[in-house]
Amino acid sequence: MTLTALKISHLEQLNSKIFALLSTLFSRLKIEHLIKQIGIISVYLSYVRRGLLVDPASSAG
Repeated sequence: MTLTALKISHLEQLNSKIFALLSTLFSRLKIEHLIKQIGIISVYLSYVRRGLLVDPASSAG
């Protein structure tokens, strides 16, 4: 294998590893974001159920 081919092969392997790490990181960030959104919605709904907030959907009538 020539030096150029070896460098290209090494760069391709490095690129694959970086892509795999980024995919994992973005996947985790999306999951954390969804968990936070669900948590915020849960807190909001608990306030609505207790009557501490007015649900805009119920007051539209």
